[in-house]
Amino acid sequence: MIRKTMIKQKKRLLLSALILAVCLPLIIFSFRSPVLIVVEESFIRLYGDERLKKDAFKTSLAIFRPIKTVNIANDAGDDIIPYAVMEVSSRPFCVIFPVRFSRSASMYREKNNKTSIVILTGRETQTEEPEAFNGFYVYRTDIDADFYRAGRAAAIFAGEKGNIAVFIDSNQNLLIGAQIRDSFLRGARQQNAAGQISFFTDFPDFPDDFDPSCVVLAGSGIDFLDRKAGIPVILFSWLNPSAAPLDIVLIIDDSPLTQVSPVAGMVFSGISEGQIRSKFTVLNPKEIDKEVLRKINKIE
Repeated sequence: MIRKTMIKQKKRLLLSALILAVCLPLIIFSFRSPVLIVVEESFIRLYGDERLKKDAFKTSLAIFRPIKTVNIANDAGDDIIPYAVMEVSSRPFCVIFPVRFSRSASMYREKNNKTSIVILTGRETQTEEPEAFNGFYVYRTDIDADFYRAGRAAAIFAGEKGNIAVFIDSNQNLLIGAQIRDSFLRGARQQNAAGQISFFTDFPDFPDDFDPSCVVLAGSGIDFLDRKAGIPVILFSWLNPSAAPLDIVLIIDDSPLTQVSPVAGMVFSGISEGQIRSKFTVLNPKEIDKEVLRKINKIE
């Protein structure tokens, strides 16, 4: 009788230990201070609401810290956003503000000077060093790495002798424009591209006699999707892949949500400035040649 009682007690202890092992991480996770990201309605529509929730959950697990979005209206005033942030969490691990909300970030800091505040800048603001950024964690999209990798990917989709058309933003800073071209060409040549590579800033500039085997849309040339079909397209965008036109084979995404994991790591390590590579998402991989897909997945 005593032995049976002891066996039952051991089983209860083992069960209790198992439940504790499963529940303890969840309890710790729920009590950890969250990472907050300021996003507006237009971003949610572009990124996709369900995708936003799914990716936030997956990234939360990856960094073992809750991720919460601060959803604001497109026309929200700069002074309203800090209050919206404080309503979501009074003690966040850090708050991520896209650069367009830098004034709101400064206002938020006035009342929350012990909170780590991150400014995320995109490809179009790489050369800016405003004094207002002093005291913030400032992380930029790594345009050199992005366009180098895009050049390699375009060369793979085009084939060694295929022509490549690259549409870039006409409003780019001249220095950034030169950096984009140099990085892209370096990547394409690294991938043994031997065809013609031409850069355009607007679709009307695209000549009728240019026959590309791959097209890259990085800020302009979206009309190409309506006028040409059957050519693989690489798109720099935050667009929800499920809403992408059929010709798009690769999306290069530097949206705030894709950058949360490296941001959290750098903030934790006390790195005040840094660069972050964009996320490369291959669309419809089952429809892509296996050898092409293998080469794309090997790009670093």
